[in-house]
Amino acid sequence: MGVNELVSPSLAQAGSSRVDADRSRPRYASLLVHVEARSTASDGRIALAVDLARRFGAMLVGMAAESPQPPPVDVYGGVAFVGEIMEAEDEQIRSDLQAARDRFATLCPTELLSEWRSAVETPVQALAREARSADLIVIGRDLSRLREGVYRSADPGDLLMRAGRPLLVVPPGAEALRAERIVVAWKDTREARRAVWDALPLLVRAAAVHVVEVATEDDLEAAASRVGDVAAHLRRHGVAAKAETRTRREASDADELILVAEQDAADLVVAGGYGHSRLREWVFGGVTADLLKHCPKCCLLSH
Repeated sequence: MGVNELVSPSLAQAGSSRVDADRSRPRYASLLVHVEARSTASDGRIALAVDLARRFGAMLVGMAAESPQPPPVDVYGGVAFVGEIMEAEDEQIRSDLQAARDRFATLCPTELLSEWRSAVETPVQALAREARSADLIVIGRDLSRLREGVYRSADPGDLLMRAGRPLLVVPPGAEALRAERIVVAWKDTREARRAVWDALPLLVRAAAVHVVEVATEDDLEAAASRVGDVAAHLRRHGVAAKAETRTRREASDADELILVAEQDAADLVVAGGYGHSRLREWVFGGVTADLLKHCPKCCLLSH
């Protein structure tokens, strides 16, 4: 299956009212969306990515990938039988990738500048490589899909640590992102600073941005100074930002941030993504792990 197949070469609809006319503001010029190869679960995510691409006048790149699983070990030497299994799986993969391409083409309007890419490869490896072509990666957060393993599904946490690009992690069932009200989860780290910068195209277009740090009682004064600096910096960019510090009342810091998003009627949380490798697996910090597991809002994460 080819890796760079043009679906609709026409220019984005310049006259659409959804396209941002002010090119001086920061924007996303290209988006990469992960399309599931064996499921329609990503259809809502594609619709969300299409809407974002329209809003920014951006290129939309659809990407599907799937890899053969290692063949079963046959102690009786049934090489021919194993070969038949691998051949059948290869045919199934190519059929799945074609079906994913067809779904993407159906859901992607002809007036939108778009491309299709696919690979017989694990999804995370393929997406991390193709991230070179995008400003933002749109990926799902569906734990039931992750049970299929690395050969068919893409773990957003794994991709976050590999891609070198921000991820827009979309919860199951979400089909749109208005991003009119946004919560920024602040922590005075490189990852949080990177996330705020990566989210700037959305932040400058939001009606309200709430910069929040969850702190301990004895750190509230210092935290107030930190988030005040962040909000002031964002206002210099034209962002309607306000700052708040609060102590944790919920079960975790992530739950406290989700509560803020609920109270604000926000549909996007911006946060740094924290993790490190241990025994070939990524181990994530508490807030990152909790947001990846159960945040009901879209999350823009950067590492």
